[in-house]
Amino acid sequence: MGKVLYFLHSAEECSNFLSLKELTDLYYPSIFAAISRLTRLPDRQTLDTLTMTVIHELWEKSAVFDQEPRKGVYIYKTLLHHVFAYLKSKGDEKRLEFLRETLPINSEFYLS
Repeated sequence: MGKVLYFLHSAEECSNFLSLKELTDLYYPSIFAAISRLTRLPDRQTLDTLTMTVIHELWEKSAVFDQEPRKGVYIYKTLLHHVFAYLKSKGDEKRLEFLRETLPINSEFYLS
């Protein structure tokens, strides 16, 4: 995993730092693998950045995430949002279309 700097600005954020580390330790491998399969990106640094972006969002929304009874579904929705946004920003319409046709979900939800 690449180096990631965490800037802590308050006592509350300091108390959540371990939670961020725990989220990373628990979910990094599976989120990284899912993003890799969905995007087919060969660049490990970009995959790492996308993975840490997803994990950081889960951490920032920990109040919602902690209450979520189906954490895997919540993680998958968050991950898909970032994958679709990334592919859209890169203009990879071919991959976006493939995912829209392949995934058993309404991808329009993740494009908003």
